[in-house]
Amino acid sequence: MYPEKNLFGHITGYYTNSVFCGSAGLESSYDAYLAGREPATSTNFVDQLLGRKNPGNTLQITIDPKLQQIAARALGNQRGAVAAIDPDTGAVLALYSSTTYDPNLITKPLGDGCIYPPGSTFKIVTATAGLENGMTRFTSFPNPSVLRLPQTNQVLRNFTGGVCPRGNPITMLNAFEVSCDTTFAQVALRIGIDKFASVAQRYGIDKSLNFDIAAAKSCMDAVPGGACNVPPQVPRPQTAYSGIGQFNVRMTALQMAVVGATVENNGKVPHPYLVQRILSPDNGLIKNTAPSLSGGVYSDATASALRAMMIGVVKNGTGTVVGFPRNVTIGGKTGTAEVGIKGEPPDVWFVAWAPHIAVAAIVENGGRLGRNATGGKVAGPITKALIVQVLADEKKKTP
Repeated sequence: MYPEKNLFGHITGYYTNSVFCGSAGLESSYDAYLAGREPATSTNFVDQLLGRKNPGNTLQITIDPKLQQIAARALGNQRGAVAAIDPDTGAVLALYSSTTYDPNLITKPLGDGCIYPPGSTFKIVTATAGLENGMTRFTSFPNPSVLRLPQTNQVLRNFTGGVCPRGNPITMLNAFEVSCDTTFAQVALRIGIDKFASVAQRYGIDKSLNFDIAAAKSCMDAVPGGACNVPPQVPRPQTAYSGIGQFNVRMTALQMAVVGATVENNGKVPHPYLVQRILSPDNGLIKNTAPSLSGGVYSDATASALRAMMIGVVKNGTGTVVGFPRNVTIGGKTGTAEVGIKGEPPDVWFVAWAPHIAVAAIVENGGRLGRNATGGKVAGPITKALIVQVLADEKKKTP
């Protein structure tokens, strides 16, 4: 039996005697290790989470049970997902989905890693593309309430329906802090789809995630043959929507946590992992996971600008409503994403980072606030809860 039920359900996966092998999650990915023999004769479980001896091998995972519980409690009965990683190593500290399942009830559908339109959190990627292609955070843009899109009669409006605050023209920095849609649509249009897509790929977007358990593949519509199966020629109006995380841009909470961690880590992309080490029944080391980071993703100037922009969101922009601690450097980005179904409230996001943690939270259909939801009001407090705990834990370590 699995004592933690659905708290770790989508991580451990489930085991079923009817097929005599691990059937999902770590039970599937590491079945041969856990059994200590051929998968077809496996009768063992993920003993780290069960707290009892196993004649097979032992997986020691990176999840912090306290953070996992905080993520579950903060999300509550709202549908969504939370992912937190250590920016310096890629170790996954929390990975929770309210669409998870109780592994004791194996007839229930498996809650997989859902992908969602990221909305304005994707402006982190759009800003990166702009900064890597000749812009600075002080580059200015016209600030219309309605942006007329090229090659079409379509228009793109700001979330508020009006002109963004901070003046006209508006700088990229100010537009990022107040999450101005028309500005980042212009950024995407100026750099073009090919350069935009190239920068997105540097974050690992539209690439298969080499992860310990099956994970959905995040994608950007600009990438031909990508996970979203979008035709190779993306019309320019749709490029504008990609710039604000709409159209066919789809991301997982884990991928957005990686994006946030990359900014915190000055452009080094951490490769997330769940299994720290594998031990034999006599505690001999079979395998150990070494941290892996990809460097040189973008320039030092871009790294500095992105950090300043995300810090600005928390101190002066749409993230102030969260009320993060002021005595530590924290960066963030809000997101509100239309789901493409008429009448449905938007999904809301928050991506944040602080020393030793990067976290992303997505709440479907506005959660408890429905149509009145914003990323700062609904998803922001979830990220804050995890960050505050990590900061408290780090403070205890200080002599």
